[in-house]
Amino acid sequence: MMGQRIRLSWRRMARMRLGEWGGLFRFVARYVDLLIVPWFLEPIVVWIYVSARVASLCIPLTLFLLGSRVARQLSKLAQAQEQSGFQSAAARVNLSYLMVCGAMALFVMVGAPNLAVILGTPKGLYSEILVWLVVGQSAPVLFGATGLLMHAVERGAFYDMLLGLTALLFLAATVLFDVRDGVMVAQALVAAQMTQAGLCALLLTQCGVWPGLTSLLHKEIKLF
Repeated sequence: MMGQRIRLSWRRMARMRLGEWGGLFRFVARYVDLLIVPWFLEPIVVWIYVSARVASLCIPLTLFLLGSRVARQLSKLAQAQEQSGFQSAAARVNLSYLMVCGAMALFVMVGAPNLAVILGTPKGLYSEILVWLVVGQSAPVLFGATGLLMHAVERGAFYDMLLGLTALLFLAATVLFDVRDGVMVAQALVAAQMTQAGLCALLLTQCGVWPGLTSLLHKEIKLF
């Protein structure tokens, strides 16, 4: 009995450590650009890039709060024998992400440049970098709630693998082309984010999920 308890305790510890390493991996993969910009950009440009990046994070934070409210129900529907319930729920979630993401992107684009004036950063460069960062964070407009749905259909490990792969491609492009411009770093990050979201959306079509705006074509979505 004691030996069984010890084995269970070790298994729990192993799962906790694996979860911690997985969380660290996802954090680094998502914010790998912030780790490298101090080495490639001038100090003033680093400050502009980081402040624009922080402003753009309002979008994924809002989507995370939205997704956390429906994640459990989506997982239950995805495990059911009949998939029509999950597919219609996924279509509604994708449309919700589209509307919320679009609204938040507009809010950030209007409000953040005013913050740049307060912080004393060059407004032109700040706005240009911010536009690209907002485009990258707005991938759900085109592809839907890919991260949330990939985890719901138990493809979270593959989602993380794609996240790491696109982060590596971003790093490789930045290093090989010796990027020294904040706008180009933002553009490379957008390319990585869009690639990952697009691949996930393509995989989710195998589960009958309509990505982004195409969710309007789902038979149970009625605008009028």
